[in-house]
Amino acid sequence: MYIVIPLVSMLAMLLAAAHFWRSGAWRLGLACLVLGGLLWLRKAWIRLALIPILLGLAGRWVWTTGMYAQLRIMLGEPWQRLVIILLGVAAFTALAAGLLLTASARKRYAGQAESAAVQAVSFLLVTALLGLTTVQAPQLLLADRLLPGSGMLQALGLGFWAVLVAGSLSDRRGAPAARLRIWRVFSIVFFAQLVLGLTVSGLFLMTGKLHIPVPGLILLAPLYRGDGFFMLLLFGLSFLLVGPAWCSQLCYFGVWDADAARRQRPVAPPAWLKRLPFVVLGLAVAVVSGLKAAQAPDWIAGGAGLALGLSLIPMAWFFSRKWGVAAYCLGCCPLGLVVRLASRLSLWRIRRTPACTDCGACSRSCRQGALSPGSLRNGEAGPSCNLCRDCLAVCPRRGLGLRVPGLSGDPGLPEKIFLVLITVLHSLFLGMARV
Repeated sequence: MYIVIPLVSMLAMLLAAAHFWRSGAWRLGLACLVLGGLLWLRKAWIRLALIPILLGLAGRWVWTTGMYAQLRIMLGEPWQRLVIILLGVAAFTALAAGLLLTASARKRYAGQAESAAVQAVSFLLVTALLGLTTVQAPQLLLADRLLPGSGMLQALGLGFWAVLVAGSLSDRRGAPAARLRIWRVFSIVFFAQLVLGLTVSGLFLMTGKLHIPVPGLILLAPLYRGDGFFMLLLFGLSFLLVGPAWCSQLCYFGVWDADAARRQRPVAPPAWLKRLPFVVLGLAVAVVSGLKAAQAPDWIAGGAGLALGLSLIPMAWFFSRKWGVAAYCLGCCPLGLVVRLASRLSLWRIRRTPACTDCGACSRSCRQGALSPGSLRNGEAGPSCNLCRDCLAVCPRRGLGLRVPGLSGDPGLPEKIFLVLITVLHSLFLGMARV
């Protein structure tokens, strides 16, 4: 059975690949070939991901049977043998999915079983959503803008990237280092697209126009222009799904502040750092309102926005490195302040569990000042928590957990849902030019 299971499933994928290739959808055919080859690996996520894919292909064969049979009946041509053959292929494909449900299949595909569900769901969602994008709005995908028709291959590639991300973040012990590596890649790709858009072609920019990539301008730019709410809506959707994790996983600026902070053990920052963002936000709104009222040239407004972004460099270099906390994110970023103020509206919470022994390991690791003794006495992280999950990694007894109201059954389920959501958002944003 160890040979039969992948052999039958691969043959089913080859039949689907041949069908797509013959019908002109060669990219889908190539995707089927790649997935069929993966069946010879022993990773658990592959089995979980291929089951719904094979069932979907079986349904596609049934649909194709009905379409071809109807066409032949209309033309007065023989159709019975065609129906038998195609329905046989559909049944064979469904059988392949059924074999993957057996105990033998679970034994064969056992690698990284603890993270398999998160990886499989992330893969399916990323490839499905980006695949739909190639049909509905291909201009959103960089690959389709550079080489029309190649978006499906980018979708598949990002699906595999999502598997890597989900697997790395699922390992609690290794998650802090993995998060920074993945986050760093995200930011490098973002700014590489910006540089290429400025020096090579506007195709590397989503709209073909330059927008200054400073997170605070997600709030301030619409106030100045009176339009351009796309990024604000995108941020709002992200916050709705993953709450303040935008600041620890998806902000293309935040990783460099976090990278500077990690070079020092976190210490309590001065009280003025917590008051500074209110001053920065008030000053920024006043400047934007003044520039708009004075009808100042766009280059002046752009320069002001750029200055807000460039303040990252001295804040990270002098203060984040000194205190071991994300000083720019906590003290300068208007968007970060809004996230902290709105964090109580998020469903996600880092909370104590009965296993907590007040050892203080989590407080000593937090670079956001969210796990003070007072916060822990209240049973959950404070409003400055950005759901980086570093505290979960250092807790020796799982005394902290990620919780969502209404999900009180499996204690690990909220964290799995969170990992799927953050992985999917990261992969989708990575695949699109965001400037």
